[in-house]
Amino acid sequence: MRETTQAHIRSQGVAIAEVRGALQILAADTLTKKENIQERIKHWESKLAEIQNTMAEIEFSENLEWLEDKAGIEA
Repeated sequence: MRETTQAHIRSQGVAIAEVRGALQILAADTLTKKENIQERIKHWESKLAEIQNTMAEIEFSENLEWLEDKAGIEA
């Protein structure tokens, strides 16, 4: 796998961790009003959609023939 592809995947892993952390904080905060929670969820849902799109771009940015196993079965 190319170094740039690995770096992009790592970057998206960090972004996912950021979303998870924010959702954990949101879940623990019992003093937040419903409207604030809904707004935060909307923001993080958008962030997850961005991550998903970036991961799809990464998937198709590199030739994946290296995934073919030794038996000749394509991944």
